[in-house]
Amino acid sequence: MLRLGVSSGAFYPRIETEEVPAVATSYGFRDVELMVQTVGEYQPSFIREVRTRVDAAGCRVHGIHSFQTLHRFQTPYVRRKEEAYALFALGIDATVALGGSVIVWHGFTKQDVAAPGGWDDFFRVTSQLSSMCAEAGVTLAIENVSWCALNSVRDVLNLAARLPELGPHGSIGFAFDPFQAAEAGANPFMILNAMEGAIVDVHLSDHQSGDEATRHLLPGDGALPWPALIRAIAATGYAGPMMIEGAIPNAETAARVVRLLDPLIADAISEDDPCFGTPPAGVLEGIRLFNERKFYEAHEELEHEWHAERRPLRKLYQGILQIGVGFHHARGGNHKGALLLLTDGIDKVSGFVPNCQGIDTARLVRESQVCLDRIIELGAANLSDFDWDRVPSIQFVSTPNPA
Repeated sequence: MLRLGVSSGAFYPRIETEEVPAVATSYGFRDVELMVQTVGEYQPSFIREVRTRVDAAGCRVHGIHSFQTLHRFQTPYVRRKEEAYALFALGIDATVALGGSVIVWHGFTKQDVAAPGGWDDFFRVTSQLSSMCAEAGVTLAIENVSWCALNSVRDVLNLAARLPELGPHGSIGFAFDPFQAAEAGANPFMILNAMEGAIVDVHLSDHQSGDEATRHLLPGDGALPWPALIRAIAATGYAGPMMIEGAIPNAETAARVVRLLDPLIADAISEDDPCFGTPPAGVLEGIRLFNERKFYEAHEELEHEWHAERRPLRKLYQGILQIGVGFHHARGGNHKGALLLLTDGIDKVSGFVPNCQGIDTARLVRESQVCLDRIIELGAANLSDFDWDRVPSIQFVSTPNPA
């Protein structure tokens, strides 16, 4: 469900990254995005410490925000480039270790893409990073940053048109930032429309035209039209956390922003939205059976709910059912049946990404596609070599409440 979260950038530089989970939850936020600030903060030992603190605070990490200047992929110096990729791989590992689903990258700078062959290099690196993300089961989120490649509607549309060729489905998307759009002189609503269907992260801060000394204001402290922006974000189908990036000095300031935005979010979410609320008990039971690898039994439970649901939401239930049956066929050696059912199921669930009724549909699509690709690669003769540890479990972005 569309909701507020907070970026560790809202506390920078006053609070160090590992302290953010406790502070965020004390201010009432359950969803956080962590901006890694140094090479040391990418390291597994540091991330393990952060995970301990996340668990202790009882919050959720939506994603990791990479530190732009540490990733000079377009440099002619080979070692710097190799280290940039190696560090980004650690960022992906950190995202997985913290239970996140996205890793944010600003992309190339405007100067980088303006150089001869710059856009081709940008697309090549983007493809490489999205492949790395796909392998780990996370999504590369490229942000529309005023001083980087995606600073105009045209540039966002250009990348959006090429997403299918740049990485497996679900491995690449956009992080939308209305402040960055306004700072670049672009219409935030047009940037949002250009991203529609591929938004996997949202950053919130305000903008005041002509005030270059003050950046990343808190929502309500600038001139952006927040009621219309929140409605527009909700209308894209994005249903995850929106991360506040403006500076939050204390709990009272956090509460003021929540009082402004929470009613706008509530107004933007309608019970007529098919993804509002939680799944019915039969779907929850089907998901439980799916996660126990009892695919045939899951089919029996989900089939009732699929037939009972008359809204377009029935395609989601049918898609989950078909993915399960596809794995059932694969386990039984029916290569053709596995391909047909997995393909159809992934296609149907893809219409409900990034999440719906609390189900992490983007993750299910991404991880199921990895399995389908492997089954295609093995062919009928070698289907028994399929690694069943690859099969996804259906996850929730929020705890379902069947009552």
